[in-house]
Amino acid sequence: MSTNAEYIKEIDEAYELALELVKSDGWKKEKYEKETDTLVELKKNDKGRKIYRGKSKINIAPKKLTEILKNTDTVTEWNKTLSDARTLLKLDDKHQITYQITQSEAGGLVSSRDFVYGSKFDFMDGATGEIFVMGGKSVDYPDAPKAAKIVRAINGPGCQMVIPIEGEDNQCEVIWLMDCDFKGWMPSNILDIAMPVAQTTFFDSLRKVAAKSG
Repeated sequence: MSTNAEYIKEIDEAYELALELVKSDGWKKEKYEKETDTLVELKKNDKGRKIYRGKSKINIAPKKLTEILKNTDTVTEWNKTLSDARTLLKLDDKHQITYQITQSEAGGLVSSRDFVYGSKFDFMDGATGEIFVMGGKSVDYPDAPKAAKIVRAINGPGCQMVIPIEGEDNQCEVIWLMDCDFKGWMPSNILDIAMPVAQTTFFDSLRKVAAKSG
């Protein structure tokens, strides 16, 4: 088993790489929902796997949404892409290892996956104010649960960002960079449908929890 310091180093490296990817060029529009102004873009990473960058505006104060996203143990109460989410290990006040199980997608064609994710919470300066970033990647944590009949997916460097909007105290832009190797047997055409749907479902879930939180 890795030490806490080794986990933190691995997570920090993924966090920085995710920030580089989310700001990089070469993204192409994959899906756009005019009604919600939600955009999903894709490009291929250095391994040739498709990665996705979703963007949407959410009507909630950035600080309030940040607190919602940071609370892993209540995420399934609002995030309809997950059926289970829990904190396995707090490494320090910014780093943790979590366990999550996804809901099935594409009408059951994409079965549930689980993953063990090392993440970091932090803030960075932006043009419109302080930006919250939660990023990381899958890690090997031997004490993680092993769900029967569920394939373990591997997440490459990814992140979620909450960006203030100038002049709008109760609105923010959310960006989700997703790099997921689903593992197991999965037709590429099914994944090409399921991945953007997972992002738009996440943003829809955020809108609903934002409405409830007032």
